[in-house]
Amino acid sequence: MKLNRISLLVLVLAAPIVISWLSPLALAQESAGVKISPSIIEERVDPGQIFTSALQINNLGREPGTFYIVTRNISGLSPEGKPIFAAEGEPTGLELISWIRITDEPIIIGGGETKTVPFSIAVPKEATPGAHIGSIFLATSAERPKETGIGVGYQVATIINLRISGEILEEAEIREFRADKNLYSQPRVKFLTKIENLGNVVVRPRGPIEITDMFDRPIATLTLNESAAAILPKSARVFEADWQGDNLTFGRYQALMSLVYGEDAKTTITGTVSFWILPLKIILPSVGGLIALILLIFLFVKLHIRKKLRELRQASAEAIHKSALGPLERELLHPPKGAPVSRAALLTIVLLLFTLSFLLVLFFFFA
Repeated sequence: MKLNRISLLVLVLAAPIVISWLSPLALAQESAGVKISPSIIEERVDPGQIFTSALQINNLGREPGTFYIVTRNISGLSPEGKPIFAAEGEPTGLELISWIRITDEPIIIGGGETKTVPFSIAVPKEATPGAHIGSIFLATSAERPKETGIGVGYQVATIINLRISGEILEEAEIREFRADKNLYSQPRVKFLTKIENLGNVVVRPRGPIEITDMFDRPIATLTLNESAAAILPKSARVFEADWQGDNLTFGRYQALMSLVYGEDAKTTITGTVSFWILPLKIILPSVGGLIALILLIFLFVKLHIRKKLRELRQASAEAIHKSALGPLERELLHPPKGAPVSRAALLTIVLLLFTLSFLLVLFFFFA
């Protein structure tokens, strides 16, 4: 059947497809011209069972429209959570569309009208246990679209996730949990978590990230994967969570992540990460002021020693004129000129060591 390009009324909206897959509470997908519901179907079925359901297709435009049904397997998810659609005949390990029975006739829907399109899924008796995932597209062209991957042209879709009973394995591991930096000058922290699904069914790990300070006091609690985004079997996905704290935050902090997943949400995986927050806008002026204070103390002590030295020499000269003294007594009354300076340098070193010790104690105390 020859394509009628003027009938290309429905443009793809990646966001509705993503939302419908990421969130179990997602509403029906729709484009500027058509709406299809439900947006996602998740069911548990047995090998050999025939699952039946129906799609509600609503023409949002004022003019009649002709639509065609196209099915596609889903091979995975992009890092952003968008479904990756497999090419026709491409093995995914999650195959589903060969089991779907649905009309291949054009569907004509009047403006503002809704039509019900029934379909069934005949699960083979030898179907492997676990997840089988595919999609039913609504297109405005009778020709099967050639695009694969994330961009799928001009369709909206219902995503189907069947969980075939049998030997079900629900297993996920945290491959990475870290902050995007080790040291922050202000409490603006991004947490990155990579989770791998080692099982044969879809998992949706979610849970809190609790941030504690150096006294092990809870400071804030975030929720990772609040929308319950999915991770397909034998694949990994990266999640992000952001924390913005008080500007007076200072020291070493720790984040503890506890995620639950599984059909009964009873399986837990945990991870921890630590990071530093050192407000340099506060620390640098404080250290600069402390160094300036040390220099002032050094100058004051040096000037004071010189003054006392002059007074001592004057008193010694008067004493020498009054009485004759031996060499030893004169040396005691006239100490070497370098001695007071050496004492001043020693005093300065002591003050510097004290300051450094104080800063180290302060640093580790707040760590």
